[in-house]
Amino acid sequence: MSRTLLRCHDCNRLLLLGAHNRAPAWRMRAGDLEPVEVPRNDEEEFRRSHARHRLGELSVVNGSFVSEGVWGDPMRVAYFEATDGSGTVTVRRRRTQLDRPVIYEVVPGRLEVRTETVEVQARDIARQIEADLPGLLDAGAVARFIGAVEEIAGGLEPEDLEEVCVDTRDTLVAYARLDEKHVAEILDRIRGEVPADTLSRIHRFILGNTEGDDVMNLVIRRAFFLRDPRGGEPFAART
Repeated sequence: MSRTLLRCHDCNRLLLLGAHNRAPAWRMRAGDLEPVEVPRNDEEEFRRSHARHRLGELSVVNGSFVSEGVWGDPMRVAYFEATDGSGTVTVRRRRTQLDRPVIYEVVPGRLEVRTETVEVQARDIARQIEADLPGLLDAGAVARFIGAVEEIAGGLEPEDLEEVCVDTRDTLVAYARLDEKHVAEILDRIRGEVPADTLSRIHRFILGNTEGDDVMNLVIRRAFFLRDPRGGEPFAART
């Protein structure tokens, strides 16, 4: 994504600057057997259309991009912050139809992202133990192990977690890996209940299931809101 937008202050129109603005369009005309190339220069057209208006540039604030839904969805609505150097605004990116250009517009409010929950993949852990360590632990031992993971996870702050990936099915869901200290604390909680060789295999099970959305990684669920700059409670972003 380009880092700069051209803004018309008078009619709240924005154009994302970049080489894509000069990419030709292709259209079918009556009687033609093949599509015809139509030259484009969106920036030139934008400046001509808004020649009597107040124009300015905005730079995208790094790390401010948030959205809902699947990454690859072309109709996905997204929000990010942009600045002109003296102030920051919230920009919404949306598309009204699949065959229409993306629309960028400044919307009221400041973006606020919150972590709603940090979850242990308890059911998936139990299923993976059954697959990787068949017969090693009875149901009670599995429950105590998962309970130990939940105890450790419950005492962690989201900002202290090492995020390893974002869920491709939901952009507000991420996965985070437990560090070596937390793994050791989990093992300490069950050390007196299982033999040493079993504890060692559990340790290897933990380390072998910490990539991407693997079962031993924690699930971080977030939500984003727009906060009224005049104060008050944040309100949900709407398209």
